[in-house]
Amino acid sequence: MENSSLWQGAILGGILFWLLSSSYLNLTLKLRSFLQPFVTHYVQSGTPILLQIQSYRAGYLDAIFSGLSCVVSVPFYTAFIPMLFWSGHGQLARQMTLLMAFCDYIGNCIKDVVSAPRPASPPVRRVTATKDEEENALEYGLPSSHTLNTVCLSGYLLHYVLTHTQIQGAYITYFGVSLACLFVALVGLGRIYLGMHSLIDVVAGLFIGLGILGLWLTVDECIDSFVISGQNVTTFWAAFSFLLLFAYPTPELPTPSFEFHTAFNGVALGIGYTYRVRTEFCNVALE
Repeated sequence: MENSSLWQGAILGGILFWLLSSSYLNLTLKLRSFLQPFVTHYVQSGTPILLQIQSYRAGYLDAIFSGLSCVVSVPFYTAFIPMLFWSGHGQLARQMTLLMAFCDYIGNCIKDVVSAPRPASPPVRRVTATKDEEENALEYGLPSSHTLNTVCLSGYLLHYVLTHTQIQGAYITYFGVSLACLFVALVGLGRIYLGMHSLIDVVAGLFIGLGILGLWLTVDECIDSFVISGQNVTTFWAAFSFLLLFAYPTPELPTPSFEFHTAFNGVALGIGYTYRVRTEFCNVALE
């Protein structure tokens, strides 16, 4: 109990310290003044590469890459994750939900700190086949959220299948890794082809996603154990979610990114609260 309260207090105190210090020192503006010109330069200088890729324009490519963007979009996971709960894969569903909330927060924070533009349209042709894509186009560019989310969620799904099921073996591992890499590559290429991101956005999304995935694979079991049977889960998660809202950086111009994060923040809070209520209900029933 004491150890649990100690690390919970350390996390909340760390966020509060960051919130106060970043506000006092204007860290967001300082980081933006350093990073934005660098990223903007590469976005603009990368335009010829985008135009070269888009020179292979075809209707079926528009459909394929738009479809891939939908498959790794927030509306897709909004439908996919509940199906995991309903099919009895509770641990996977919890982890995928919390991981996506974490990815969404980190990715959108970086977007709004850097506040770097997307590729200029025109000359780049931007394809927004859905309402979700139109809203995504209103956000800043770096990093590519689709690439980041694909790396993390496909990587974690592969890890879960290989470690929690009977589907194992060297060939299965090689096939799964190859399939995940191909999927990530196609999503990244699609974001460039559709004119939604420049090359530097996709590369940043790839490396940030790999970093988040590596971190998550080291703490996923601890997080799941805490959600299921930890101390002060509801209180901690409510305070954690509340502080994250205030710790979110202010973008150069308003974007929908904060709204997206707020929605997933609420979902993550719901995960922690629901399992705590269920655990308490089961304990009362057993008594």
